[in-house]
Amino acid sequence: MLEIAALIGLFSWGLNSDRLMLKHAGVILLLSCLFGGLGGLIAGGDTVPVGVAILFTIAFELILETIVFFVGFGIGRYRARKAGISNIEDTFS
Repeated sequence: MLEIAALIGLFSWGLNSDRLMLKHAGVILLLSCLFGGLGGLIAGGDTVPVGVAILFTIAFELILETIVFFVGFGIGRYRARKAGISNIEDTFS
């Protein structure tokens, strides 16, 4: 449930973001380490070493959360462009 809430939050944050900043990358990395580490601890058992499970779940969470954020960011930029509020110089500053 927390994972779904975090993904919805990242999507809406990306939807409303005007430009990309380091805080976006920091939050995505923090959430992926948090949820991936917890998931790796839960998934790791006798057959898979816990460290390997944690690394794979962190990588999966990082990819998943980055995709969700950038889909939201892309939709937000597309909506802004369709509304005539495009300012591409401001996006990557």
